[in-house]
Amino acid sequence: MVRFKNKVILTIPVFLTALLISNIAVAYPEKSVQLTVGFGPGGPSGIAARFMQKRFSAVTGQDLVIINKPGAGGAKAWAQIKKDKPDGYQLTLLNFPHTVLQPIARGANAGYTYEDIQPVLYYTSVPQVIAVRKESPFKTFEDLLMAIKKNPGKITIAGTGIGGSNHSAFYKLNTVGKLKGAYVPFKDTSSTIGALKSGATDAAWTFTTQGVKDGDSIRMLAIASEKRMPLFPDLPTLTELGFPVVDVASWAIGVPPGTSAKIREQVSKMFQKVVSDPSVASDMENGGYLPISIPYPESDVEKARLGSSYGAVGVALSKKN
Repeated sequence: MVRFKNKVILTIPVFLTALLISNIAVAYPEKSVQLTVGFGPGGPSGIAARFMQKRFSAVTGQDLVIINKPGAGGAKAWAQIKKDKPDGYQLTLLNFPHTVLQPIARGANAGYTYEDIQPVLYYTSVPQVIAVRKESPFKTFEDLLMAIKKNPGKITIAGTGIGGSNHSAFYKLNTVGKLKGAYVPFKDTSSTIGALKSGATDAAWTFTTQGVKDGDSIRMLAIASEKRMPLFPDLPTLTELGFPVVDVASWAIGVPPGTSAKIREQVSKMFQKVVSDPSVASDMENGGYLPISIPYPESDVEKARLGSSYGAVGVALSKKN
C-alpha cells in the first residue's frame, strides 16, 4: 500500500494481477466457427448442420461456417480431425454409428480410429427406414420380404457407404430374418435415393428425413425404431412386424483429439444454447429428426455405449467386405 497525502492507493503484486487476468472468462466464440460435414449439403447430415447454422449467429454473434467434405462414407472428413487445431474453432459433425463401424470394417483405410472421435454434444437423431420407389410393385414390407426370400441375393437394396448406419441396418435385418438381400453402397444419401427413384435398385435403407423430403416419390415400408414416430403414425416398426431391428442414427458436435476439457465444455455449452432454441427443435421434428441432448462429459459415456453396442456389427461387416 502506498500513501500520497490524503489518498491511499492499493498496489497488487504482478503475479496476482496475472492470476486475476487469467481467470477472467474469455468470450467464446470470438470469431467464426468452422464445422466440417462428411457428406453433401442435401442429405440428413447437411440438413442437421444447417438447423444450427440458422440460429448460431443470433445466439453467439458469430458465423457458423459449414464445410462439406464428402468422401468414403464420411471418413474423409473424420480422418481430418487429427489435423485440426484443438482450439474450439475447427469442429466436425460426427455421425453414429458410422464412426464406430468404419474403423472396424475398413481398418487402416478408414484413416482414423474410434479413439480419435471426441463428441461434446449429441443433439439429434433419426430412425432408419426401408423404402421403395412409389411405382414399386412392393406395396408393403411383407411384399418385399417375400421377394427377397424367393430371390436370394437378387433383390438389391441401396444404402449410403460401407460400414455406415444403412449398412448396419441392412446387416441386422438380414441376420434377424435370415435373409439374403444384396447391399449396394452409394457415396451419400442423395445418391442412394436417386438410385432408388430411378429403379436402379429395388429398395433402399434410408432415414425418416427422406420421408419428409421425398415422400411423393418414395414409399416407406417399415421403420427401425422402438416405437412408431408421431410424424408417420401409420408406418409400422420392424419389431411390430416380427423383426426386432432397432437402428437409429445420431449426430454430435465433435472436437479434435487432444482438445482440453475446458474447451470441450465451452463448445458443448455454446451449442446447447443454439439447439435449445424452440425454432431449432421445431425444424428438427418437422424434418423427421428426433431432438436429443447429451452434453459433455456425459457424451463420453454415450460414445462408449455406442462403441460397445455396434462393435459386433462392425466385426461382422469387416468379415463380409
